[in-house]
Amino acid sequence: MSDEEEGHLAVVAIDFGTTYSGYAFSLYDQFRKDPTKIYAFNNWIPSSGGLISSKTPTSLLLKPDKEFYKFGYEAEDTYADLALDEQHHGYYFFRRFKMLLHRNPNLSRDTKIADAGGKELPAKVVFGHGISYLKQHALDNMRQQGFEMDEWEIRWVLTVPAIWSEPAKQFMREAAQKADITNDQLLIALEPEVASVFCRHIPDATGSDVFYSGSKYMVIDLGGGTADITVHQVGEDGTLRELHRATGGAWGGTKVDAAYEQFFIDIVEEDVWAEFQSKHAADYFEIFREFELKKRTVKGDMPARIVVKIPISLRELYEKIKCETFNAAVTNHEMYYKRISPISDKIKIDSELVKGFFTDPLDKLIEHLQNILMVQNVRSTTTFLLVGGFAESPIVQETLREKFPHIRLITPGDAGLTVLKGAVIFGHKPLSIRSRMSHSTFGIAISKPFIDGHHPPEKRITTANGIMCKDVFHKYVECDESVEHGSVHSVPFTMGRGSSVSRVRVFSSSERDPVFVTDEGCRLLGEMIINVGNVQQASNNVSVGLIFGKTELTVEAKEKTTGQTFRARFDFLTCNN
Repeated sequence: MSDEEEGHLAVVAIDFGTTYSGYAFSLYDQFRKDPTKIYAFNNWIPSSGGLISSKTPTSLLLKPDKEFYKFGYEAEDTYADLALDEQHHGYYFFRRFKMLLHRNPNLSRDTKIADAGGKELPAKVVFGHGISYLKQHALDNMRQQGFEMDEWEIRWVLTVPAIWSEPAKQFMREAAQKADITNDQLLIALEPEVASVFCRHIPDATGSDVFYSGSKYMVIDLGGGTADITVHQVGEDGTLRELHRATGGAWGGTKVDAAYEQFFIDIVEEDVWAEFQSKHAADYFEIFREFELKKRTVKGDMPARIVVKIPISLRELYEKIKCETFNAAVTNHEMYYKRISPISDKIKIDSELVKGFFTDPLDKLIEHLQNILMVQNVRSTTTFLLVGGFAESPIVQETLREKFPHIRLITPGDAGLTVLKGAVIFGHKPLSIRSRMSHSTFGIAISKPFIDGHHPPEKRITTANGIMCKDVFHKYVECDESVEHGSVHSVPFTMGRGSSVSRVRVFSSSERDPVFVTDEGCRLLGEMIINVGNVQQASNNVSVGLIFGKTELTVEAKEKTTGQTFRARFDFLTCNN
């Protein structure tokens, strides 16, 4: 199924997030009448904590035989019950594992991921189980609502941060294959882009003067793991053009959770906290579920102190290991004794200390936004479109308004679902994004005739074609170059005599004009794999094109004489195997 092809009866989008995951869907006939008619499952309920939400935690529990058991709130609650009876050791419990793909520069098919107890499994298996669960939950929900259709009639959309690398995108695509989602059914969607697409369909909520022809606005997608930022301009035909390549970093809501967790570690020390986390998982999860509610109230004019409950299990464990009362630890703590105080089974925390949990991600975000706004073609941007779950935080919105008083800040209602709903619309209409900015310089390694005095001696090689200079970077797209959706760049390509399969190394660079693929900033991205099968005389008549401007870098190969298309693909995970 091509990007432009119709024929699907429904689109189902899966937002596999760092902290929370969910899905949404719409039928094609309904989309044609009202693109915003989107169904999002909103009844995920934990056993405690007071949360009823449209997403569930990205937590996965596997049986000792490594088969699927539970996902989301059910995974956390079941694991907590097992831990209470000391029966959890043989199970595999994974939580908030998506950031592995962002942090790992050597991602491969063999990459492993450790569970809560340190046991490792292939990361693709873990992600595959999670995607499979959300897929099946969506299908069951659709059938319960009376929407009966075959799976092949559904287009699936999987959202990823725009700042992710090509290997990370391919990894998610292959993980989806483990959930029996085939390549021709799947679109990879970039999160800030689809958020922008959705907001254009709700002018009453965002202001009809934002999306007029020629207008510029910055999309700031603040999720659990990452801040993902891009700048769009509305074209005359209503499609969007990217003016600044997607940038960002690990400045999402989990940074706030990590600061809150470190606060507890500072009080009880690491050994107590580690045992508490292992043996009293239910209370551990409860601390963060309560904090999730508290986070949504943090703002400039909040009360002087907030009150949080301390589980009795943590108190007793601390007193057992440290031989002093928990209240004494709070009262006498050298860092916090003036800022926290015990009261019954709770502690009061100074509001300034709580606001401080937000400082690190917000400082990094502000600095990054200031740098983007200094770029020439971005300077006239007057609107921030703030989306994502972390965007719903009052202190985040207040901070952005304070630091950028001359820029209009728009946060659509239910900002945490904006990406998910936009992904559904994108699945129906992928050409909503007309052009994108290349985040790197892309090219392949070739050899050229060696020129004495010009080429480095160490690059000199002797071949059947003469004296050549190896490792030359043949550039196709430059960093920060605007590329149209589906634009094709031809590759100089000759297959070996008698060969049916050939591989070409593809490189990326952070520099605009690298000379050699071994230059600083260059990285082996992967391989193009061209398979012409049994076609006779194809080796001298193959045209290979690199296709840019889509959410993923793709490749096509054709026999020049007949126009026959051959199997051609990128493998961005090979070089790390």
